[in-house]
Amino acid sequence: MTAPSTHPNPNPSADPTTILVVDDEPDLVELMVYNLEQSGHTVLSAANGRQALELAKARLPDLIVLDVMMPELNGIEVAKRLRAQTETASMPIIMLTAKSEEAHELEGLDAGADDYITKPFSMQVLLARINALTRRASKTGSSQASTLTLGPVSVDLDEHRAAVDGNPISLTITEFRLLCALLNNQGKVLSRPALISNAIGPGVAVTERTIDVHITAIRKKIAPYSSMITTVRGVGYRADKPEEAAS
Repeated sequence: MTAPSTHPNPNPSADPTTILVVDDEPDLVELMVYNLEQSGHTVLSAANGRQALELAKARLPDLIVLDVMMPELNGIEVAKRLRAQTETASMPIIMLTAKSEEAHELEGLDAGADDYITKPFSMQVLLARINALTRRASKTGSSQASTLTLGPVSVDLDEHRAAVDGNPISLTITEFRLLCALLNNQGKVLSRPALISNAIGPGVAVTERTIDVHITAIRKKIAPYSSMITTVRGVGYRADKPEEAAS
């Protein structure tokens, strides 16, 4: 078994973002590590799912690049376990896979991934996705208010926390940003492209189906108020107070 490795940031003046790269292909790991280091990141690496869980819990990286097909726990199971632990529940995850079928993308997103890249990919694409996701993690919503509330659902932008009836719920970075966009535009229909721009950022290529999967996950987490988020067929989604959503 290859021991997990740590690669220091070669640019100490850069913002210290730590990224955990998890893949059982040594050549690909080496390539990702090199490019990420050159971009100013501190990089941790692991060759299997168990090492990934250990490093994620011990070092709490700012983001994980996680391969799906791996020995000793695949990426889907690793993502599920990370989301189930309080300290890693909101950790941004980008999943990598050689499988291009939509079903596998949806499986990864349903497990809690924030983004998804199909192999083979260019390092420029990976770096763009990482930059977009780390920007999302560090930014609050577009509102100047520190708290957004709609009926029983509230989000604290400063603390990056969400709650239903005062009880905290665990959201991924993407889910948090989508919920903020909906609450900040309560009563208004937001198209899928608008939600992509709000939650993921311009210039990042994702399918509209990806947004649908994230909305489904949010609905599950705000139960029993899932009907607050209404699907407007052919357009997008709208958030309303429970009584208005039911009417």
